[in-house]
Amino acid sequence: MTGEPDSLEDWSKGWFCLRAKPRMEAVASATLATLDSVEVFLPRTIRPKKAIPTLVKPLFPGYLFARFDPIIHHRNVHYARGVAYIVRRKEIPVPIHPQIMIELRLISPDGIVEIPDQPHQIGDKVKIIAGLFKGGEGKVTQLVSARERVKVLFEILGQPREVEIDENSLDFPSAHPMSSG
Repeated sequence: MTGEPDSLEDWSKGWFCLRAKPRMEAVASATLATLDSVEVFLPRTIRPKKAIPTLVKPLFPGYLFARFDPIIHHRNVHYARGVAYIVRRKEIPVPIHPQIMIELRLISPDGIVEIPDQPHQIGDKVKIIAGLFKGGEGKVTQLVSARERVKVLFEILGQPREVEIDENSLDFPSAHPMSSG
């Protein structure tokens, strides 16, 4: 982002959502930042860890926001390195509602949302969001922190089973800053 706006209301107008190519949100953001009259906002999460370097990930994986005049800059933005496409409806770029941009700015003034690294607790309810058991729900029975894995107890074919799963494949209800619980 360049410069500080006079007010959140002024800052919130004229934004569009862009789909980035896989894992290229930062590349798209850097490329768009070099264009005249284009402002970029890539909200990211940071999870400080003690033993390993800080992890920075996009708040909305695969997406970023840009403020530009779609008539003048459509082609430059659409074909910028790292950008897959501008989100549009019937070939017309869809502007982001100003209140959404204000809310994003309030939770991440500098574009970074810090997620405290609260250790997950044994007994926490989780939902499996990736892998063979996607959609399953269970309870944490053991934390295997050295490998960032979690043992989860859930029901398979009517029997309780304990399975070791990568913690990135689990949804811990309160781990994401945009979650309600």
